Amino acid sequence: MKKTITIFFASLFLAVSLFAQKTPLVATVDVQRVLNDYTEFQTAVSQVRAAVESVESEMQNMQQELQAIVAEGRKVEMASKNPAASEEARQEAQVKLGELQGELQSKQGTLRQFQQQAQQIAQQGQKDKLAPLQEKALTVVRTMAAEQGIDLVVPTSAVIFSNPAMEITDAVIAMLNAQ
Repeated sequence: MKKTITIFFASLFLAVSLFAQKTPLVATVDVQRVLNDYTEFQTAVSQVRAAVESVESEMQNMQQELQAIVAEGRKVEMASKNPAASEEARQEAQVKLGELQGELQSKQGTLRQFQQQAQQIAQQGQKDKLAPLQEKALTVVRTMAAEQGIDLVVPTSAVIFSNPAMEITDAVIAMLNAQ
């Protein structure tokens, strides 16, 4: 009998404690929309792109030069294999072909350096300009969640369905752009 009473009270205590617990409040945020509509973030994105564009423009010029060298190399190679040409003309074509191959390799190396430079500029822009603004957006989400008693904020991209009332994206964007 004592055992039954103990089990009953333990069950009752467990049931009461379960009902006494607060139901977690969940909200969703469209992270991509926050960043797209966050004015300061978009300005920083434009600055990073502008820094990379000059290097990318130079890389496009180099790629066109490489294509021209390859096209000329094909013509010279055909001339070096032309049986109707004199031996001296074929040898001159072979020498020219070697020079073009050297020039091609040199320009390809320079192009790789420019590609690395563009990548470094983009990474530095991400680190210096974009990452702090992304962190600022996260801070605003945390602050808003604390103010509204929200226990969990989930990105909308990870949610199959949610009540639109749970969406705090507009409020986050408004707070970021007001700062």
